[in-house]
Amino acid sequence: MQLLKWHGQLILLNFLMFMSWRPCRGLNVPNYGSTYRTNPTRRSGVFPSVREPSYYDDYEPSGPKPLNQDQRRSKLTAISNPDFYFPPDPEADLAEANEPEPVFEQQKSRAPTATASFSYNQKDKNGPSHWYRVDARCGGRYQSPILLNTSSAQLVTRKRPLRLDGQTNLPQTILLQNDGHSAKFTYNWRNGDRPVLRGGPLKTKYLFEQFHFHWGVNSTVGSEHVYDYQRYPMEIHLVFYNGLYESFQDAREQVDGIAVVGLFYEIYQHSVDEPLNTWTRFLRNVITPDSEYTLPFIDTFPLYEVIGDVEWPYFSYEGSLTTPPCLETVTWIVATKPLLVTEKEMKLFRRLQSPTGQMVNNYRPVQKLNHRRVFLY
Repeated sequence: MQLLKWHGQLILLNFLMFMSWRPCRGLNVPNYGSTYRTNPTRRSGVFPSVREPSYYDDYEPSGPKPLNQDQRRSKLTAISNPDFYFPPDPEADLAEANEPEPVFEQQKSRAPTATASFSYNQKDKNGPSHWYRVDARCGGRYQSPILLNTSSAQLVTRKRPLRLDGQTNLPQTILLQNDGHSAKFTYNWRNGDRPVLRGGPLKTKYLFEQFHFHWGVNSTVGSEHVYDYQRYPMEIHLVFYNGLYESFQDAREQVDGIAVVGLFYEIYQHSVDEPLNTWTRFLRNVITPDSEYTLPFIDTFPLYEVIGDVEWPYFSYEGSLTTPPCLETVTWIVATKPLLVTEKEMKLFRRLQSPTGQMVNNYRPVQKLNHRRVFLY
């Protein structure tokens, strides 16, 4: 009797095991058992991932299956059947690494288009009245330069003094550049020696970046700002950036990023044996466009030698850079007391060349005020 009991239990167990692997009729349940047993990766003895069978094993997506971890590590991937795993081939990898770089035909440079640069010639398609084509921001409402009128400016009686700390510091070197539009002097400072502009209309400290010039074909024109309806033969711009930002490039995109100090030059009428601005002698080293010259330490000069003491009345207003991209992130400080320059020194500036010829009249016409307030300090 005990033997018959064991025999019956064995038959029942076999029946239950058979039914557990048989798909249920009438139900949308896939027969995933066959897929799990016949997976090619199982037959090959490679087990990228051990898991239980899934309902989605029988589902074939329209695109290729994503690579598993081992396949992503290999440079060789199955094309015909992504389920198969190809182990890495060190010799193939080494051969691929030693293959020479492909040589492509060098693309010929194209002539500059109207949007590639800008011009000061009013007749050009990329002239000042069309700079919005070069950069749309040049068509903004708060552009520079402007007409500075003493009678309409708001007088500031309670004011903080404007200070330029470190203007007697000497830089390590000075990079002089003819960038095709102006003569630019960029100082290379030791840590902590960079001059700092503060006070006046500025809420924070601004660090000195560079200075450049705008001048005319003769001594009746040249300055960008117009002071009481008068133009001067030249104007210098000292560019500073907000010390809250890492660099000039970062600061210039911010609403309080840039401060520019502008000073006019007027012709010294008396004859002199020595130049008033000794640093102008270096201009002969950058006559051609896109040329540059580095002044060694022995030839460097401080900002004080360029602009003197910062003790003059000045206008201040919110405006923009006067060249594309014309970013409207500039606090302008324009001195009313001009500096002095000789006609001989002006000729050194007018000898410089641009890509289109003599570099003269590199000033932007005055822009509309558009209800901005101009303050007189």
